[in-house]
Amino acid sequence: MAVLKEEKIYSDFVYWQRQVFDDVRLKEKLMALRQHEFALHRLQLRGKDISEEELANLRQMYATAREDAVIRSYLDAEYRFSKMMLDIQKIINNAVPVKGSGKPS
Repeated sequence: MAVLKEEKIYSDFVYWQRQVFDDVRLKEKLMALRQHEFALHRLQLRGKDISEEELANLRQMYATAREDAVIRSYLDAEYRFSKMMLDIQKIINNAVPVKGSGKPS
């Protein structure tokens, strides 16, 4: 964990996260966007189609949120952090053999 805390991508993410969540207005704007994203995602998981209108509404909410420099910086930092975590997960998955896969240990 200490190595992760020293990583610029992580420290940038934490910094911008604090900037957003310490400001009630920004936090509410971000949370509204996330709630809408999650609602659409839940519909997709249930096998329901998402209308073009709903997708356009989400894109508009996202564009409006990104007009704020702090939220834009947070979303960019969040993306970089998520990508880094996926890369770490891939490295771990490749290093740890899966039992029953037929591959030699």
